[in-house]
Amino acid sequence: MNLKTTIRSWLQRLPKSMIPMQRVIVTDSRAEPPSMARGITVELVHSVLSAAEQGQTRDLFALYRDMVLASSHLQTEFAKRKLAVLGDALQFLPFDKKAQIDVDAATKVEAEISAFRGWIGACAFLLDGSLYPVSVVEKLYKATDSGYSIEDLTPVPYQLLDFTSGHLMIFDVDPVTGQPRGTKHEADPDRYIVHRGHLISAPDNWGGPMRSVLFWWLLATMNREWWAKFLDRYGSPFMLGKYSDEEGRTILERAFALATKLGGLAISDETSVEIKQAAASDSGDAFDKFLSVCNREMSKLILGQTLSSEAQPTGLGSGTSKIQENVRQDIRKFDARLLSETLRDQLVTQYCTINRLPGKPPILAWGSESEAKAQWTIALLKALSDAGLQVSEDSLFGLSERLGLQIERRSQAAQGPLPFSSPYIFMAGQRTPRHLDAIAEAGAADLAQAFRGSLAPIARIIRESRSADECESRIREFCVSWKPERVNTLVADALGAYAANGSVPAR
Repeated sequence: MNLKTTIRSWLQRLPKSMIPMQRVIVTDSRAEPPSMARGITVELVHSVLSAAEQGQTRDLFALYRDMVLASSHLQTEFAKRKLAVLGDALQFLPFDKKAQIDVDAATKVEAEISAFRGWIGACAFLLDGSLYPVSVVEKLYKATDSGYSIEDLTPVPYQLLDFTSGHLMIFDVDPVTGQPRGTKHEADPDRYIVHRGHLISAPDNWGGPMRSVLFWWLLATMNREWWAKFLDRYGSPFMLGKYSDEEGRTILERAFALATKLGGLAISDETSVEIKQAAASDSGDAFDKFLSVCNREMSKLILGQTLSSEAQPTGLGSGTSKIQENVRQDIRKFDARLLSETLRDQLVTQYCTINRLPGKPPILAWGSESEAKAQWTIALLKALSDAGLQVSEDSLFGLSERLGLQIERRSQAAQGPLPFSSPYIFMAGQRTPRHLDAIAEAGAADLAQAFRGSLAPIARIIRESRSADECESRIREFCVSWKPERVNTLVADALGAYAANGSVPAR
């Protein structure tokens, strides 16, 4: 039986319901609900929320859509939160790097994801679930000679989600027109990826974190409308006329009626006209302050901080920016971890199963810690090394995930033994490099044992030196008060011991 026949027999034994190969969700932009933002009022918002609490979330999700589309501030803040995750590199770490089957599984999955076109778009849609109560993507596979590969990851439009049954259901759609039907089906985990990227414990149909943004957006929108009405009524300058008799009044009324057509006024000597400007500046400051409050509250929920949205005086050395950056990094890591968990549990595990990969599904890791925390971690590792301590092999996986790099321990062969780490042993029949033969044959072991008593610090210098130049420099500094002839002899002996003990391994 050849390889292809074996693979086909495996695939035939797999349950077909586990491998979605035919699209169920067909999208059509004409099926989108009409805009809910036109003529929005507080009463309409409350009616939409009441319907959503009963499970009818179509209007609520349509309102969320309009909020993001109509608000440049919301668009920018939402994009920042997504880019904080998607801008980092995605790693596929073997579940057990010592197990070759796990390493092979990670390599296979990484090659599959790298070859799939549309990965970033699917992940960006799933990240909507960080503020929306949930986001759903349909999976589609295709058969190949070696098994199955990912063909498409299709976002499920929010108007197709329904919660009237008490849990998530998806409306069926016409396969030709893409129009929703009256029937519904379960969100089968073999077909759909369902991502909930928040900590809200309330039911999905109550709106998720985005619900708290809704009223701040409404106030900011109504504030703009109120400001426009104020400018329309009081923004333009108006004319104030003064008269001394009824004839002057008649003249002014006729002049004001013709002023918009003629662009000027013709009045008598006994009458006068002044141009008055409404005090719009005070109202403008109030508008700006109120709008800033609304935007800050939205930024606070989405990003956990407000300094990245607008410049705010915090005082010299207040440390506010550092604190807010730490909060932002916590949110970024949380979003990345939840997304990685969703993709591993609902996509990567299924891919490994239907392709009969023997290893465990790899761990997905987005990016790394912030630069400041990465530098702190590296400094800690160096301090541990200087103290004679080292991290265990089991800790290297966690370091790799935190730093965004594949961390491995440098082999002793590559590192080389330190000078004087063990006594020098000359083994018969084993030749050292040619320029060290004379040193080894002249009895470098005796040299290694010679630095005792008052010369004991020389042995320590040789052990700690990382190069011959460093060794010589430190010895000359130690013997600065000695005669030059004695120093030269000591340096020559020390370098001989350094070379022999640092280059020839002990048995």
